[in-house]
Parts: sequence; C-alpha cells; structure tokens
Amino acid sequence: MTSKSYHIKHICRVEGHGNLLVEMEGDEVNHAEMQIIEGARFFEGIAVGRKYDEAINIMSRICAICSTSHQLSAVGALERSVGIEPSKQVHDFRVLLDHGENLQSHILHVGMLALPDFLGFDGAIQMVPKYPNEVKMVLSMKRTANDLQTLIGGREIHPVNIKPGGFGAYPTTNQLKEMKEKLVVFKQNTQAFADLLATLKMPEFENKTEQVAVYDGKSYPFTLGDHKCLLSGKIVKPEDYKKNFFKEEVRGYSSAKFSTINDGEIYYVSPLARVNINNKFLTDDAKKVLAQFDMKIPNFNPFNNNVARVIELMHCVDEAIEITDKYIEKPPKDDNKEFTIKAGTGSLATEAPRGLLNHSYDVDKNGIIKRADVITPTAHNLNKIEDDAKKFGSLIADKTDEEAELLLNMLVRSYDPCISCSAHAIRIDLQRK
Repeated sequence: MTSKSYHIKHICRVEGHGNLLVEMEGDEVNHAEMQIIEGARFFEGIAVGRKYDEAINIMSRICAICSTSHQLSAVGALERSVGIEPSKQVHDFRVLLDHGENLQSHILHVGMLALPDFLGFDGAIQMVPKYPNEVKMVLSMKRTANDLQTLIGGREIHPVNIKPGGFGAYPTTNQLKEMKEKLVVFKQNTQAFADLLATLKMPEFENKTEQVAVYDGKSYPFTLGDHKCLLSGKIVKPEDYKKNFFKEEVRGYSSAKFSTINDGEIYYVSPLARVNINNKFLTDDAKKVLAQFDMKIPNFNPFNNNVARVIELMHCVDEAIEITDKYIEKPPKDDNKEFTIKAGTGSLATEAPRGLLNHSYDVDKNGIIKRADVITPTAHNLNKIEDDAKKFGSLIADKTDEEAELLLNMLVRSYDPCISCSAHAIRIDLQRK
C-alpha cells in the first residue's frame, strides 16, 4: 500500500498563517493536522483589570477583517453584564454596521480569494486580463461596504463610534440617502456575481456533522440570539455556552484551541450553517439567489460556503437598504440609554462573517473586568477542518500532487479561516531540577 503525505505550509489566500498536514495510506487519510503556527495572543488576559468599556476597542484588535463583530459582541456582552438594554434604533444601526462588515468580508473572500481557484488562476491579479470587469465590480462592491462601515462606525476598520447603550453619533438624512444609492448598485452587482458563480461547479464532497448558528425563530440573526444545532435541534442560551456545550482543548501542534460540543462531538459554524438553519428567514431576493443553485438544503458540502456567502450578500444588502429607508423617512434621534454600573456576568452569541462568535465577561461593582472569554469562528471550526481532511482521501487519491494540494488548499479556504483570530492559547512546560 502506497504511503503519501502532504504538508502544505502557509495556506494561501486566507487571513493569517497556518499549515495543513495530511498523511495517507492508499486512498485513505489516516492523519490530519490543522496547524496554527502564529504566536499566541492574549486579548482575554489584556482585558482583565480594564474598565468595562475599554474592552470594546481592545477586542476589536483581535482582527481587522471582523473588528466590527468583535466590537458588537463585546459591547453586547458587557451591556448584559451591567444591565443595559439598548433601544430598537441602536439595534437597527448595529445591524446596519454589522452588514457593512458582512458585505465587505463576503465579497472579498468570494471575489478575490476563492474565485481564482474556480477560474484557474493563481490569484485575483492574474484574473485581470481576462476578467477586468468582474475584478472592477468586486473592488467597487468592497468600496461600498467599507463606506457603510465608515458611515456608521466612524472608519472602515476598528470602529470608533460604538459605545455602551448606543452610538457616539448617527448619520444624517443626506448621508443615508447617498448610502442607499450605493447599496442599490451593490445589490445589482450581487445578482450579477450570483449569475457568474452559478456557472461554476463546486467540488463534490460531503461530511455530515452537526452545525451551529445563532437563532431567534423570527429572523436571520447576526447580532443577537441563541445557539441552535441543525441536526439535533438543540437550543442553548448564550450564557450556557460552556455548560455542557462547547469544550475547548489545547494541542501541541497549534497555538489555537480546538472545540467540540456535547462531550466530544465535531461540529462547525459558517455561512452555510446559517443558511441551513435560518433559510426560511432570508429576504425574498436572497431566496431567489438560493434557488439559482442546485444545492439541497440542509447541505453538508463545505465548498458550498461560497454559495452561502453570495446568498448572504443579497440578504444583507436587502436588509441594509430597508434600514436606511426606515431612517431616511424618520431620521435617527439621540436614543442612547443611561445606566448605572453594577457587578454582573454577560455572554453573547453573534455571527461574524465566518460563523459563530462568543464573548463573555464578568464585571465587578466598579465596572472592572474580572474575566474575559472569546471563542472565534475559526477556533470553533478547526476540528471540523481536520475531520474534513481525514475524509478527503477519495477526492485526492487519484490526483497528481499539484491537483491534490490545490483541492486541500480549497478545502481550507472554503471556511475562510481567520487564523490570527484563533491564536490565543499557549502551553508552557516548566522543568525544575
């Protein structure tokens, strides 16, 4: 029986630095490691001892691509810990800000990081001679999404306008009108992009494991809800996320933790998990995009995360237009909530572009953080990526080394891993004589 191994160092077109090791005997993978090789990062420790509102900006530095998700998760969890309940208007503008992040992240991934694989190019720059209009369209869409984040958050990354109970300032009617015009064009381009993606064929692969996404039973939620499991239907409150649900462990070959649920069960979080769990709450036009693809729901092919991202592009731009319309008609007012600091614990489950994100904090009576805990989407997914690789043998057994390595790269890329976000564990062995 032939032995073969692939050690792909520095998976390309992902955020951060990670390796994938796959060892095969014949046409079966007998060992796989998703190696997160970045230095450990200590954001949870840095937050301890800080005043509750300082963590909002500290935690956004976990990631530049999904800094908004970390800020919204931090502010929401901390508001729960000190007993603040934001107004409906604050919630609307947080959703609008979050959609700006979803739009920019999804179009960046599908248009610049994943699409070259399916069109036969090494990267997006190499696509320009043959697909100049498509590349220009993607860049234009990214610009609009960044503008939306700037309008609501104060700048494109690491927003400066979020505060406990509300926002520092709200956009004017004219600013919202200008933003709506851009979003209408974005929506038209989203449909054009969906038409392009529908002509491409995703690799055929299925790995049926549990999936988890935020769920509220009435919407397609990103910023607030419970955890829901696709296969079992189990629903877990945000504050119970570590009570016989998520369990993390450290492995010697990775600076990130690996997560399981229900005492050792493999699961994953992703745009596809959200579509599988919440598809009936998509906007009408997002449902039409879903119908363009020959994709059975629920779906267990991780490559279809690319399809799910385009579906969510349509859903998020639809909701963004709806919210801007609402506050063009009735301009926002100063609606921030007053509050008194008190001791408490707050946990929140939100959806970052890549999937489920958990933040949890303990705050004392003076508003000082005593404990901070974060589980990022990529940390949720590392076990699942390894499990996919272990079941990938039949797809790569008869391929050349170059073809096999491309498919393995594409498998990891389908999760759009944010590797730097996940690297926050370290093990130190002290030897005493």
